[in-house]
Amino acid sequence: MKNRLNYVAISLLVFAYLLSAGRFLRISLTGGDGEDADSKVIRIAHWQLEPGYREALDWAMSEYMKLPKVQEAGIRVEQVPINQRIYNQFMNVHLISGTAPDIAARNSQVIASGNTARFYSAMDSYISQPNPYNAQKFLADGLDPALAEYLSASSWQDTAVDGMRGGYDEILDGYYGIPVSTLGNGRIYYNDHILKLVKAFIKEQIQQSPQPDWLTKLWIDRSGDKVKGYLPDNQRLREWLALPRIPPETLGQFILYCSAVKVYGKAINDPYLVPISVGNYGGNNLCFAYEPIFLSNFSEGIEGPIGSGVDGFETAYGWSTERWSFDDEPIREYINLTQLLTSFYPEGFLGLDREQAMRRFILGKAAMISSGGWDAASIFMGAQNRDDPDDRFEPIIRRAPIPAEGERWAKLLPYQTSEASFLSGVALSVNNTSKNFDWAVDFLQFVTSQPINEELNRRSGWLPATGGAETIEKMKAFIPQSEGFPRSMSISFGGATAAMRREWVSQSLLAMAGDITYEDFKSRMVAILNDPIRGMRGYWISKLTAIKDQSRALDRMVSTLEYRAYLNDDQKSETKLQSLVYKSLNEDEGVQLEWLWKDTYPNESYPTNNN
Repeated sequence: MKNRLNYVAISLLVFAYLLSAGRFLRISLTGGDGEDADSKVIRIAHWQLEPGYREALDWAMSEYMKLPKVQEAGIRVEQVPINQRIYNQFMNVHLISGTAPDIAARNSQVIASGNTARFYSAMDSYISQPNPYNAQKFLADGLDPALAEYLSASSWQDTAVDGMRGGYDEILDGYYGIPVSTLGNGRIYYNDHILKLVKAFIKEQIQQSPQPDWLTKLWIDRSGDKVKGYLPDNQRLREWLALPRIPPETLGQFILYCSAVKVYGKAINDPYLVPISVGNYGGNNLCFAYEPIFLSNFSEGIEGPIGSGVDGFETAYGWSTERWSFDDEPIREYINLTQLLTSFYPEGFLGLDREQAMRRFILGKAAMISSGGWDAASIFMGAQNRDDPDDRFEPIIRRAPIPAEGERWAKLLPYQTSEASFLSGVALSVNNTSKNFDWAVDFLQFVTSQPINEELNRRSGWLPATGGAETIEKMKAFIPQSEGFPRSMSISFGGATAAMRREWVSQSLLAMAGDITYEDFKSRMVAILNDPIRGMRGYWISKLTAIKDQSRALDRMVSTLEYRAYLNDDQKSETKLQSLVYKSLNEDEGVQLEWLWKDTYPNESYPTNNN
């Protein structure tokens, strides 16, 4: 009986293999849906499954296929939405096999990321020319004449709100993607119905004499050795409470509001109401909004000669040379604030997923949720489409507040982080092997033209990537704010080695949740930094190796472009070749890093895996 079952199992595996192989062969020979090899179908692969985006892209494709020249050429455009969990694997397999879609959203494909130019085309020569679909005859009626003239005469690159930096590849010094949308930075969504009720509750509690204990513990008290409380009971607070639909304007008011939500939930006998809805998805964790602000206090004296900001290596190097320490006030106070914030999260929040956090807020069981513009369409749709009209609410969107003068942490959190360096998202790249390459580029020019990009993003509920494209009202709160200090000037383990990054994330989350003490957090971080393989010594080795590998990859790319330019008399490759040769000549093969070691440890040889 067992042998028969084995034969059945083997037969099923063989059948599945033959079926898969046959489908793969058909796709390779026909293009995917039974068309012949000359089929003019442009396929667009992406992982954006949020409500609205696929429908908006369908609209843009439909409008493109209505163009007379497109109809005459018989061009058809299709999208291939793929779950993000399998997107990398899907793209890697098809890029290698030569069956990848004509256009694909850029992501961290493990194979493609190291061989970008092998699979995708550099767009430099295209974006340096005006976008033909931004000609005066295509622009929206009523557009400012000066803006219309700028859009029609400027290069395609200069019509993008971020200069197309969202599609730029630093290693290859080229533009390999065309951004079509901007997702928006992190914001707090407030339930306006709960906001009005809780602010009225606070006013009532403040007027009591004596005031309740939960409230008096929040007032700032600097009389002892340690500061207690978070904000003063002053005129600013009273003026804010008089405005029922205005969310907290300062961090002190925010802490007061969160505390009041907890007490209010008990008062109305609602055990499920929490101040902030959070799961294990990092985009919901409000603590991370304050990390770069606290840790920017270390930036002076940390930045070394390696780059223009404080990267992961300089962060670890600064610790190893005692330029900052885990005993310093900014990092201790950062953990103190996060422990306070997590007390406003649902119990066991690290075990909740993104959908559970979103559902709690939409169902009115959380006063707020933190997320980016990418979730705006889902949140607005859910909040305004509850079955019972009385349960519907209007989300109010604000940035995470910082302390006002006189509040706790005011000296450590003096500025917001600047969002001036934001990058557009959803960068689409063109496959080098596309049979309809020129049409694929033409479609990207169409979809990033001012009127089409405006309508595409109006339908998807995102921010446009093209200058002159109007933002819908509910997304204006996500427009990047330029005021503040650069995020790159804050120490961060985000760009450090995988071992350091994992330890920082895991241990800081445990400290936030109160599962470990600050001393535990400190000792575990010091242990990883001192580890001979995963710590700072290993970082010196891996950093030098990465720089040398990058230089070699650049040299290989120079050889590839030189071959293409010679063999095909390709002017685009020739122009790109000149740029990469210049970049290659400026690569130092890690000499700068070796000099830094020698300056720091003059009596020791540079570490290697052999010493």
